[in-house]
Amino acid sequence: MSPVRVHSQAATQPQTPDPKQQTVIAPVKTEVTVTGTRTPIELESSPVSQAIVSRQEIENRDIRLIDKALEQTPGVISLRARGASDNDFGLGLRGFAGRGGQVRTLILLDDQPINNSFNGSINWAIFSPADLQRIEVARGPFSSLYGGNAMGGVINLISRRPEGRHGDFFYQYGSRATDNFSAHVSDRYFDKLGLTLGYSRYKTGGYSPQEVFGAVSTSPAAATPATGVHQWATSTGGTQYQIGSRGAQWFKSEDFRARAEYTFNPKLFAYLQYLHMHRGDGYGPYSNDLRSGSGSTVDTGLVSLVDASGATRKLTFTPTTFLGGPSGATTNYYHGQVVFTPASHWDARVTSGLNVNPTFWYVTPGTGSTLTSGPGTWSKQFGQSIYGNILVSHIDRFGTLIFGSETRADRASTTTRNLTSWLDRSTQTNATLSAHGKTIDQSGYVQYQVAMKERLNLVGGGRFDYWKTYDGGNVASATASPLSYGDRSAHAFTGKIAANYRLPGDWHLRASIGNAFRGPSVYELYYNFVITTTKYVANPDEKPEHLLAYEAGVQHTFKDRYSIEATGYTNRVSDLIYRTSDFATDPTGNTKILVNAGKSRTWGTEFSTRERIMPWLELRQGYTYTNSIILENPSLPATIGKTLPYVPAHMLSYQVNATPKKFIVNWSGRYVSPVYSTDTNTDTVRGVPGSYNLFFEMDGTVSYRATKNVTFVANADNMLDRHYYLYYRSLGRSLFAGIRLHF
Repeated sequence: MSPVRVHSQAATQPQTPDPKQQTVIAPVKTEVTVTGTRTPIELESSPVSQAIVSRQEIENRDIRLIDKALEQTPGVISLRARGASDNDFGLGLRGFAGRGGQVRTLILLDDQPINNSFNGSINWAIFSPADLQRIEVARGPFSSLYGGNAMGGVINLISRRPEGRHGDFFYQYGSRATDNFSAHVSDRYFDKLGLTLGYSRYKTGGYSPQEVFGAVSTSPAAATPATGVHQWATSTGGTQYQIGSRGAQWFKSEDFRARAEYTFNPKLFAYLQYLHMHRGDGYGPYSNDLRSGSGSTVDTGLVSLVDASGATRKLTFTPTTFLGGPSGATTNYYHGQVVFTPASHWDARVTSGLNVNPTFWYVTPGTGSTLTSGPGTWSKQFGQSIYGNILVSHIDRFGTLIFGSETRADRASTTTRNLTSWLDRSTQTNATLSAHGKTIDQSGYVQYQVAMKERLNLVGGGRFDYWKTYDGGNVASATASPLSYGDRSAHAFTGKIAANYRLPGDWHLRASIGNAFRGPSVYELYYNFVITTTKYVANPDEKPEHLLAYEAGVQHTFKDRYSIEATGYTNRVSDLIYRTSDFATDPTGNTKILVNAGKSRTWGTEFSTRERIMPWLELRQGYTYTNSIILENPSLPATIGKTLPYVPAHMLSYQVNATPKKFIVNWSGRYVSPVYSTDTNTDTVRGVPGSYNLFFEMDGTVSYRATKNVTFVANADNMLDRHYYLYYRSLGRSLFAGIRLHF
């Protein structure tokens, strides 16, 4: 394969297919990807493990949340617990879980990192699928190209470019008062100027995701006999007593996107884009199941009951026990790029951007609060990331050389304040907790990609990173003195060598070796907080994580109609950062501290097949096996040999895509095995609140093209109405109907 020229995004982003011609499914081997090597390359010839979710698939599957588009991709860990409002949700790759944070999977938007500067997370619900051209997934460590956060891999969201005069409008309504609207318009002028505008709004009335439990009491005081209590086991084998349910958790989000690009001449191209996104969620009225002997609701106090064992128990509770607080977030994203071709074999690309999270906030009702009044606390986070990258590429008769420099500067802060009324954030008073800090990563990188005799595609590169944290500090309580921490720095050299060799008969063998590093986030270094009776402690002395990974795979395409791919890999991490119980300072286990574990090891396999049975019928299957354990941990030896939390051992998926005549049909399913949420793997009871269960979900979408401009869409998520727990109770079956207009 001859070297592929790097140029503007025009070279790497296919246009949206004409709706009239979408009845033919794209051939297997013609897909081109850029994320894994920063150079365009056919997917089957790539020396690194990659996958693509196309614009056509996003529409055919009626994707409303972007992460839903990726859950069918082998190697991707997706554990969304309570629909769009799940703020702890994240995507993981290669045995690194995404739940609770996104720090080990790098998320890009048009090649610019968008993991937030506080804890690396992403709220996937605030990005509109209507604005995306495709999603690329590069699995495995990519610190040699992208720096920190790219330990498990890279997910690149590539937005739609101006496509000439074009417009898409979509409206959908469905279960739980879910309302979804998006608009995307673009035009080009004088063959030079392209403009794109996008808007989307998503809201849902939600459902009640969480049971409410009374606290077991040994008080000698008289208790009110009550009925309506439901007894459950806990995930660790204890007993808990449900007294009601939290209210339905509603959610709403809105985003706006604008992009302008200009081709000055064949050698100079530039674009600017801006995104504004905000979202909010909260809870409706709760359900209290407790009834006295007269049948009236017991609102507060001490109640007694006879449990399943025949023993008399006492429970204590207040209206506050039932309450859940609202939260919200705003993001502003600025991004620009200039591509310059000074000579026939040279390209230079300058990218810069600013990702600002002016506020992520949440309210916690305080003791004595009710639905209509009472105190609380308000926690507010601020984050900002400045990004810059200069990439130069040169093509000669042997291959493609790229080299460049990259800088990312992050700063973040968080403050928790008391509220005299938890329903009114303007009633804030004194601060009770705060944390702040800054990090910077400066690097230089180089890579050479060569194709030898049309059979061997070889890529090798390295990167040097200098990481520093500074201006860090926190306040642990309302009465504590502010603490400041000294500057710390570290440096790392990361590299990767990967090869793809084509055997006769279209068999491709792929292998790679690489390493990665990740500096701890501001959250991990400085943020201490308390939830109910559990104290979560940061660690300003944490060291960066380091990883060494190996990968080998095979891929085969039969007559451009059928393909099979299998990959095996091993990751070894030293100084893994994770949260564990600090029994040395708190024998109760209620203090959780972030530490550098000694070592962890992950090995796994990823297997996928794809069959284009007919021009209008395609089948896909995928399977992922992951074995991820702690090898060494001097701080808590009980974790040695245990599975890392939130990493399923088995994931299977399938898709059927059919486009007969005017119909588009997608039928998909996904099985995920149970996971642990504790590092000692003691949560072994499944099917109870707070547990993480195995699950199988089946989804279906049918679209009908009434005319070339009008398409009707019907969709069913979780068609079998499976109910399971991912700590929270699952959403259940959801039905939707909508209309899409193309112009």
